[in-house]
Amino acid sequence: MKKVLMISAMSALVLAACGEEKAPSWKGEWKNMSGEKSVCRKSFTFKGENNFEIQNSRVQGGGQSSGTYKHIESNDYEFDYGRGSDNFTIIVEKNTMKVHSSGKDTICEYTKVDKIRNKYDNPWE
Repeated sequence: MKKVLMISAMSALVLAACGEEKAPSWKGEWKNMSGEKSVCRKSFTFKGENNFEIQNSRVQGGGQSSGTYKHIESNDYEFDYGRGSDNFTIIVEKNTMKVHSSGKDTICEYTKVDKIRNKYDNPWE
């Protein structure tokens, strides 16, 4: 009986670990690789927990926006700028991020920028 109970408990732990949703590892800067410049942002930067900055392309006016994002469902996220919000579908595979803006047909592709640290950078960021 103890053996059956222990096997059941171990199975439950393994299933729970497999089903657990991982938070996206977006931290860092993502530069635009492809996509229509009138739709695709120049870059996304993810800092800390659920904080972001977006740099618009010159065609979009070149402005920068920041705020917080939250997970809606599946790969859908809401980015809140404080004065408005946008919904994006985001899929990250290794160093490539595909972003589809709600209501647009274009899929924008971004690549993660590897930052070279110097002696003044905080290694814990």
